[in-house]
Amino acid sequence: MKRADGLYDISRRSFLGAVGAGAALTACGGSDTASPDAPTAAVDAPAGATCAAGATDVGAPTAFMMNVPVLNSAGRFFVVRDAGGLYAMSAACTHEGVTTCVGTGASCSASGTQIFCPRHGALFKFDGTVVRGPASAPLPHLSVCLLANGHVGVIPTKVVAATVRLVA
Repeated sequence: MKRADGLYDISRRSFLGAVGAGAALTACGGSDTASPDAPTAAVDAPAGATCAAGATDVGAPTAFMMNVPVLNSAGRFFVVRDAGGLYAMSAACTHEGVTTCVGTGASCSASGTQIFCPRHGALFKFDGTVVRGPASAPLPHLSVCLLANGHVGVIPTKVVAATVRLVA
C-alpha cells in the first residue's frame, strides 16, 4: 500500500521521545525546539541571530564554499552556503533516519551533486527537497546563528523554515 505524501516512518523510540519532550516542554511553559528526526512544523528564527545555549560550533563562516554541503557527522547535519547565506539541515533521511551523504545518485562521493541516502537510494537536492524516493518529506532545516567568537553555530534541536539563512 502506498503511503500518503508527507508521511514517513519514525522509530518508536523517536516517537516516544518526541511525545515525552513535548509533554515536558508543555509543562515548562513551551518552547519552539523540536527533534530534527520528528515531523514538526517549521519555526522561523531571525537570520543572523546570536546563538543561545546548545549551539554546535561549526567553524568560521568563510570555511563554507558556495553550494558545497559540509557534513557534521557528530551532529548529523549539513551546513551549506547559497546565494542567500548559510543554512543547516538534518542529515537524517526522512524515510528511515539513516545518515545521508553527498553523492552521485548511486553512491557517496565527494564530488557528488546531490544528497544521497545509502540505505534505500533516496535523493535530495542541496536545499533538502526530495528528488527521488522512497523519502517523501524534505530534509528539515535547522537554526543557524553566530557565536560570540564569530563562528557559525547550529542548534540541531531547533527546526526552522527552509528559507531561513544566516547572512555571514
